[in-house]
Amino acid sequence: RGKVTAEYDGFQDSTTEGRRPTGTYIPRFRNLYQQETNFLRGYAVAVGGRRADLPAKGWGEDLKAQLATRTEGPWKLNAGMMGETIPKATNALTLSKTQKDEWGIPLLEFAVDYDDNDEKMLKDFFEQLSEMFSKAGFSNIKARDTKQAPGLDIHEMGGARMGRDPNHSMLNSFNQLHACKNVFVTDGACMTSTSTQNPSLTYMALTARAADYAVAELKKGTL
Repeated sequence: RGKVTAEYDGFQDSTTEGRRPTGTYIPRFRNLYQQETNFLRGYAVAVGGRRADLPAKGWGEDLKAQLATRTEGPWKLNAGMMGETIPKATNALTLSKTQKDEWGIPLLEFAVDYDDNDEKMLKDFFEQLSEMFSKAGFSNIKARDTKQAPGLDIHEMGGARMGRDPNHSMLNSFNQLHACKNVFVTDGACMTSTSTQNPSLTYMALTARAADYAVAELKKGTL
């Protein structure tokens, strides 16, 4: 949701080429060892930079010549926030009572939203990154709330969470359904939060662990 942009007038002898310069990742730095802010958990930040292309004008041969010899403006910096939305009871998946798919199976209904903790975290991100950009000598610093809905560009988790109590969770510690022993769910559905890290390697580890358990249970004849 949060974006902080800025400009830099230096390095005019350098330019963007392919995927260079590469992006920068700032790991979570808030509430690491103790609670130090008015919000829970924290956020990571992805920062990218590129030379801005000045717009071509006119038409015909003149426009063609401008496009052939790119004119570059200042360096543009863009920082995006990856904040952890804490698990909450109001976020849930339920089966629709009215809508069904072509086979007559009820569709899933999602209930998810931001809360006060998210708003406080977003405000902190704006303050921290604006200060970092200012001290780095950048100019034209702008903070913007994109207002985008949850889940549009990040790894959302949950929906079939892991737990010991079948009354409050769907999966056991091996990603196996409490109610159906021959079904395993090994993606992010078992986790209620991804923190601020990309979770793909965790999915792979959970899948390997679940597969090892399933094979062992098959050999024992209990599955």
